[in-house]
Amino acid sequence: MAINIKLEETLSKAGITKNALAREAKVRPNLIYDMCDGKTKRVDLETLSHILDTLEDLTGQRHYLSDVLEYIPHNEKNDHTPV
Repeated sequence: MAINIKLEETLSKAGITKNALAREAKVRPNLIYDMCDGKTKRVDLETLSHILDTLEDLTGQRHYLSDVLEYIPHNEKNDHTPV
């Protein structure tokens, strides 16, 4: 099993910078950078909620957990970096 963090892809599609997301979501910029770089081992559920709410506020579009995280079963081969 692996969890792929797709936050950078979502930010890129929305035209939002990592710093803007961190500032508006009121989270540490290092957290956003680490998530985008695949270095994060844990993310607090409240933090995920802030990130999703902020993405929605900044884009005017609904965002889902699947826009930030992707579950990859252990039996699937992929090119994603597991967390």
